[in-house]
Amino acid sequence: MGSLSSTMLCEEEIEELKNTTVFDEREIEHLYERFQFLDRESRGYLTYNELNNIPEFQSNPFSHLIMKSIEKMTDYEKMTFPHFLEFLGIFSERNSKRNRIRYLFDIFDLNGDGRLCRNVLIRINKMMGQDGRVEEAENLLNIYDEGGKGYLDISDFTRFYESDPLIDKNMIIDFSKNLKERRQVGFMQVLWPSTYKDEP
Repeated sequence: MGSLSSTMLCEEEIEELKNTTVFDEREIEHLYERFQFLDRESRGYLTYNELNNIPEFQSNPFSHLIMKSIEKMTDYEKMTFPHFLEFLGIFSERNSKRNRIRYLFDIFDLNGDGRLCRNVLIRINKMMGQDGRVEEAENLLNIYDEGGKGYLDISDFTRFYESDPLIDKNMIIDFSKNLKERRQVGFMQVLWPSTYKDEP
């Protein structure tokens, strides 16, 4: 598929996107409007700088980690609309919970070694604007580190994720409405659930 730089999607393009993403026609049309709003020069793609201008990313302490995850998905610095949908599809309720868990784990895996060790947990806590207390990291390890390894692996993190339904709830965006009206994933509230505010 091309860069989709036209002002409207044709039926063939919509049908292809329906077949290759988790979105339905209405959601695709809403998200294409958002994509065009960000693509101010009508080039048919977004740069990382433009993605960083999304208000939800600007206010997110993990914006640079999110950008790194996008870079791994696209392998170049121009995100077309199909790639835009692929990324946002992570947060669709139609996607599998396993994919959301893996995405979050990879975001938090600051060392890239498949382990969330004590120091990584402390760094994450600081990045979220907290004081980086060792006690917070120790508490997570004590509860979810099966076998006393000194770190959380993907299995441990999965048990943590599934321990509170609010975590997955905060990872899901309702794309049946215009994305401009929806809040973005609250990563600060994901790793330390005590900061949750259960919004309607």
